Amino acid sequence: MLTPRQARYAFLPLMLVAMSALIGLAVVVFRQGLAQGAEEAWMLAWVLAFTIALPAAMLLMPAVGAVLAHYTRDDKHHGIIPVVGEKVPGVGQ
Repeated sequence: MLTPRQARYAFLPLMLVAMSALIGLAVVVFRQGLAQGAEEAWMLAWVLAFTIALPAAMLLMPAVGAVLAHYTRDDKHHGIIPVVGEKVPGVGQ
């Protein structure tokens, strides 16, 4: 199991791997556009960025977060120090 700190550090490499795979696919499509000419390739790059990369990032971020949350130890119920925003038991008594 991962600690919450380890999960935060694992998020970025997992997103990098996922987005690199997606960009690899986009490069193949982009190279096909370069065969047609520079203007078409530039327009194709923008179309790919908005139709593939942006929605993919919006879907991948919660998915990677959910996978990491599954493998992260839940210290909320067993920890002594509460998470920020929770009330500390016994304070003010």
